[in-house]
Parts: sequence; structure tokens; C-alpha cells
Amino acid sequence: MTTAYAPDPTQPHLVPLGTDPATGAPVLLDWEMTPHLTIAAYAGQGTTSLIRLIAAHTVATGGTATVIDGWTAEYEEFTDIPGLDVAYEPGEVRDVIRSYVADMEDRLRTTSKGPVLVADRRVLAVDGLAALWHNAKQEEDQELLWALTDLKRILWTGRAAGVHLVTDIEAAIVMQQLDADLLRSATATLMIGPADHDLARLLGVDPLLERPGDGAAIWRTPANQGRELDLTYITAEQARTLALGTVHH
Repeated sequence: MTTAYAPDPTQPHLVPLGTDPATGAPVLLDWEMTPHLTIAAYAGQGTTSLIRLIAAHTVATGGTATVIDGWTAEYEEFTDIPGLDVAYEPGEVRDVIRSYVADMEDRLRTTSKGPVLVADRRVLAVDGLAALWHNAKQEEDQELLWALTDLKRILWTGRAAGVHLVTDIEAAIVMQQLDADLLRSATATLMIGPADHDLARLLGVDPLLERPGDGAAIWRTPANQGRELDLTYITAEQARTLALGTVHH
């Protein structure tokens, strides 16, 4: 389903991901309950649309976001939007991850109050993590490999600093490199389309729910093994309008 929507500025921690097919009720990602998101999908199944939605929603509700694009230039619509950046090149990717980790650690040193800095939420979204890892290994780019490994530090402690990680996972080997146990316990999961059985198992998804139909996904939080939802898709134009409309209000 492609749709446009206006976020609720009083609840910036709630991101609408879709609807329950049985009831039509909205299904929300709640940053305060589940601080990170894993999207399990092959290329072309909707990861980019979801990342567009989450990044635009973050900016529209007063936060900042950076998208790391490990595939191609898919996020031109985010050019020149205050508070929203895109990183493509290996050097940019390394610098972005290091910047997020450093900012997170600074925040943790300076505050001991509350689990989330709602007024200044930061989201780091990675689209094409497997491709980044593969290319870094082929190029023997140790600095990029170390930076990608540092994503685990955001999974461990980002919640307390208001820093959230969204990443796609399309292969079980990437889960092992990021720590499967940590991903299961610290992230919510959206599994879109037919997924590798080993990947589903590592994510803790009920095997009977591995193959949702077109436009649907399995939504899992650490508290349950998953349920189906109908995904919300937004276009590049809608994402840009969403971000700019509220930023310049």
C-alpha cells in the first residue's frame, strides 16, 4: 500500500510501519520499547521504501537521520534536506559510523536521565549492509570492516542515548558478524517476502510465518515470534514532502 501521512508531533517515538490485516489497526515501531530495527529482505522487496519512511519521519518529528546506501544512489530525494544526510562512498560510511558512535558515547557521558533523548533523536539507517561487508573484504578495507563492526556498539547502548540503528539483513553470515543473539534481543524485525530458513531461525521468527504474501511482512519484537502485517510504502516524492513539510513549518 502506498500512502501519505502526517506524523503526530506529540509522539515522535512512534513510526507507522503498516496495518494488521485482520483488524486494520496500525502497527507501530516504538523506539522507546524497541530501540532498533532489522529488515530481513532481498533486494527489491521494499527495504528502501521503509528506510525512506523512517528517515523522513525522524526528521519530520524533530530528529536527525543518516542513510548509508551500500547499493546505488537510491536516495536522491533526500538531497538538501536539513537534518537528513546520505553516505555512499566507503570513506563517508566510515566517518558516519564513527561520528554516530562518538556522539552516542558523548551523550552517555553527559546524561544519566531517561532512556531516550526525544527532542534530539538520531537514526542511522543502513541499506545494503551485506554489499558493504562484501566489498570491504574484497578491497581489504580494514577500516571499513572495523567501522561496520562498530555498529554493534550502537545496538548495545544506543537506546540510552536516543541513537537508533536500522539495518537490512539478507544473509545469515551477516547476522553472525553483527552477533545474532544481540540482534534478536535488541531489535524488532520486519521479514519481507521469502526468507532464507537459517536467517529466519537466527532472527527468532516462527518458521510457519516465513513467507508472507506480496505487500506484507512478518513483524517480530523481542517479546514474540512474529505476526503478519500489511506494509506501508511511500514513494521518494512522498518521503521528501514528509521531511520538508514539517522541517519548514
